[in-house]
Amino acid sequence: MARGLLPLLLVAVLIIEAQCKNDTEAVTHIDYNRRIIARREINCNQDEYNLDGQCCKKCKSGFVKNITCPTDISKHCAQCESGKEYTEHPNDLNECMRCSSCDSVFGLEVVKNCTPEENTKCACVKNWFCNSVPCTECTACSVCEGGVIEKQCTSTSNTVCGIKERGMPLWPIALLAVLGLLTIAGAIFWWKKKQKSLTTKENLNEVVFKAEPSYENVPLIDTDADLSSHIAGIVEEMTFPQVLTFIRHHRVPEPAIDQVIRDCPGDTSEQKIKLFRTWYQRHGIKGAYGTLVSSLRHLKMCAAADKIEEKLKAAVSSCQEGRQSYNGDTEQSKTCTQEGRNSYNDSAEQCKTYAGSLEETAQSIISN
Repeated sequence: MARGLLPLLLVAVLIIEAQCKNDTEAVTHIDYNRRIIARREINCNQDEYNLDGQCCKKCKSGFVKNITCPTDISKHCAQCESGKEYTEHPNDLNECMRCSSCDSVFGLEVVKNCTPEENTKCACVKNWFCNSVPCTECTACSVCEGGVIEKQCTSTSNTVCGIKERGMPLWPIALLAVLGLLTIAGAIFWWKKKQKSLTTKENLNEVVFKAEPSYENVPLIDTDADLSSHIAGIVEEMTFPQVLTFIRHHRVPEPAIDQVIRDCPGDTSEQKIKLFRTWYQRHGIKGAYGTLVSSLRHLKMCAAADKIEEKLKAAVSSCQEGRQSYNGDTEQSKTCTQEGRNSYNDSAEQCKTYAGSLEETAQSIISN
């Protein structure tokens, strides 16, 4: 009896096992198909994200969500705290990120402060550099021992040192070159000055030699002699421009000059006489002759001065001849003799003074 029931039980177990297997495969196939259908139906936009089969809005930079699945960013997103928090990109974060700090201990300084949309920007202080992004710690720039720098240190790169060249530095060579040029220039200047000094000596020797007083060169006119009767003869030896130069040199007023020219239009001879008489009246008799001759020589009118002296000498000689012709006129004889003597003495003194002045000038130039 027992042996007959055993095959029946075995068959029943096989049937139940096969049925269970078919049911399991059917359920698995249904779940798989459901997942495929779910994937095909959920397709979120670029500014959204999928959360358990639902499309949620991403919060823009500077904000984070305040609910699980935002659908309206104006209501469901909260802004980060300015200066303390930030988010740099659209996100589905629940909390903002903390702003970084630029620690001066590590050689950092703030370049741009933190905002809700951007983190703090740090950079290295002067003479420090950092070659990592983002920079979290700076390193001190290297110092070139030889002092030769090929590339200066920047905020992102270290100093590049060069190799110090051996040998004599350039500045002593440049200094020697400058000293050499100055020496040559000084020698040339000294030689030219010496040549000029020699030439000046020769010229002054000639002038001094020519200026040696002689009896013929000594004027025979008293420096206080009356020139009123000789004005026509004096201005005859001078040109109109020379007369103008002479009287202007002695500060005759321009209105007086213009008046004389207007009174004698076109007659330069009469103009010269009246212009010279204007100066003579302003100057006076005393020292007029000496002033006339010395001024003409000072104004480089030596030829006119020589002719005037000769003409006045002739006048004196005529006076002396008259004295010899009229011996009976004692007073006139004494006057002419005294005029000649005084004129000779004054002329000799003037020549000595002139020669002495030339010698002093020559000595001054030679000593310089």
